[in-house]
Amino acid sequence: MENRFFEVLLHAALELRGPTGIAPELGVSSRTVLHTSTTPAVSVLSDSELDQLVASTLEIFPQFGRRMIRGHLKSQGYRVPRERITASYLRVHGAPAIFGDRQISRKKYSVPGPLSLAHLDGQHGLIRYKMVIHCIIDGYSRFVLGIRVHDNNRGASVLQLLLDVISTHGRPSRMRGDHGVENIEVTIYMEEVNGTGRGSFIWGKVMSVHNTRIERLWYDVTHGFGKKWKTFFLDLEANHGLNPTRPGHIWLLHHLLSLIASISLFLSSVNRDAQDWAEAWNSHQLTIRRKRERSPRDMFLFGMLREGPRGISSFLRPEEEGIEDINEYGIDWEVGNEPDLLAHLLENNPHEHVVSNDPFASASTPANLSEVLCDPPNCPFTPAQLQLLDQHLSDSVDLFSRNMNVRRQVWVRALEIAGGIQRREIR
Repeated sequence: MENRFFEVLLHAALELRGPTGIAPELGVSSRTVLHTSTTPAVSVLSDSELDQLVASTLEIFPQFGRRMIRGHLKSQGYRVPRERITASYLRVHGAPAIFGDRQISRKKYSVPGPLSLAHLDGQHGLIRYKMVIHCIIDGYSRFVLGIRVHDNNRGASVLQLLLDVISTHGRPSRMRGDHGVENIEVTIYMEEVNGTGRGSFIWGKVMSVHNTRIERLWYDVTHGFGKKWKTFFLDLEANHGLNPTRPGHIWLLHHLLSLIASISLFLSSVNRDAQDWAEAWNSHQLTIRRKRERSPRDMFLFGMLREGPRGISSFLRPEEEGIEDINEYGIDWEVGNEPDLLAHLLENNPHEHVVSNDPFASASTPANLSEVLCDPPNCPFTPAQLQLLDQHLSDSVDLFSRNMNVRRQVWVRALEIAGGIQRREIR
C-alpha cells in the first residue's frame, strides 16, 4: 500500500511540475527524472479551438480571470501556455478593467503540513432557496478537499462529506469549524478516530470569521459561481413566477427529472458548477507574497512529499506536533482588517452577527450552538403525476444545457407543466 501511494503521488507530481520541478524534492538530477518518466505534451489547439474553450468556460463561470481559466482548462486535461490563455482571453472577453489578478496577502499561517488542519464551514448565500454549500479545505495548501451543495443543513450530510473526503484524500489530523449544530457529528467522529483532549475538532469563535482559511475561500466561491446562481434565482422571482415561500416551488427547483439517474432541475447543476469550480481552483496558480506561484494541488501534493503524508494510514502518520494554544491554531487574525471579507461573511451568513454575551465562554467547548434550519419540502405529486411531469419536460426542453438562458426556459416550462398537472389540465 505504501509503495502504491508514493507511485501515485510521484505520477501526479510529474504532471504538476515535470522532471525539472520535482528533481530537488527527490534529491536527484532532472536528467535522471527525465530518463525515467514522461510528462504530458502541450495541447495542440488552434486559436479558434482555444477561443471556444475559453468562451465556454466564461459562459459557466463569467467571473473567472485568466488564472482560473487556465486552472479550469488544466483540470479538463488541457495544457496551454499562459501567454496563449492571455491572448485568447483578450480576444473573447476584452481587456479587463484592471489587468491583473487580485494578489493574496496574508499574515503568516503556520501548520506543519497537508492534512494537519482542515477547515469546515457552511455558506448560506442560497438558503432562501433551501440550498447550503458545505466545504472542507486543507489549511496548509488551500486545497479544496470537498465541496457540496445540499438541500439541508443536517449533521449527517456534513459528516458524509467528510467521509467522502477521507476516502479520496486521507483523514485530517485536526479540523476547525464554527459553533453550528451541524458540526456535532463530525466532532464525535474526529474524537473517536483521532482521540480526545488534543483538539481533534476545534470549535472556533462564535463568528466563523476566525475560521478564516475557509472564509477567504467563500469570497472566491461567491464570485466563481454562487453569485451567478443567486442572480439567476432572483431573476426567476422577479420575472418568472418563482415564489421561494411556497414549498412546491422550492421542490420544483430541487426536482429529480431523470428516471434513469438522479438529475435535479437545478440543485445538481449548482453542484456540477461547484465541482468544476473546485477543480479549477485546485489547479490555478496562487500568487503568494514572497513565494513562487503554486497551485493548491501542487502545494498539497509536494507538501505530502516534503512534510510527510498524514491521514493515509497508521504507519505513515507523522509524530504528533506540539501546539501551544489549540484554540488559536489555524487562525489568521488579519482578516479583521479586510472589510470586504467581513461584509461578505455577514451578507451570506447573517446569523453569525449574533455574538455571545458570556465573557467566560470556552472556544473548545461551546456553551451555545447555533442552528440554521434548512429542510427540503416533500414532493406534491403522486408517482404517476411525477412521471407525467418528467415526460413532458424531457419532450419540450433541454434539461442538460448549462446556458442560463436555456435554464430560465426550463423553469418557465416546468412551472407551466406542474400547474397544469395540479389543475388536472394535463393528464
